[in-house]
Amino acid sequence: MGRILAGRRLSKVAAAGALAVLVSTLAAPSAEALGNNRAVNRSCGTNYVSSGFTGSYNWAQTRKQSGDCSGRLSSAIEYGTGWWTPRAYGSSENAYTSHTSTTRAAYGLHWGCDSCNVTRS
Repeated sequence: MGRILAGRRLSKVAAAGALAVLVSTLAAPSAEALGNNRAVNRSCGTNYVSSGFTGSYNWAQTRKQSGDCSGRLSSAIEYGTGWWTPRAYGSSENAYTSHTSTTRAAYGLHWGCDSCNVTRS
């Protein structure tokens, strides 16, 4: 009987430990999660990428910080389902988009030019 109880306690401890690891992994913010606002260096300059959620809408902004990049900036929003809002094109200085939703988006998407790689925030 003592061995059975000890085995059950050990199983409960192991299960609790596994649950703690799972919860901490899921709760840890991604390095590219919505709201990971930062400067991004490109070959022709630096852009500041930012995004957020207000409770009723998501937003994403790409802003020129420095440099001589002449291409237009653009932004979009990506949800956890993989669906993106249409890409919003701005000027060579700024691009902003928002999307009304009570669901928090996964990422803000940012481009430093039409053919540049996307950066997530």
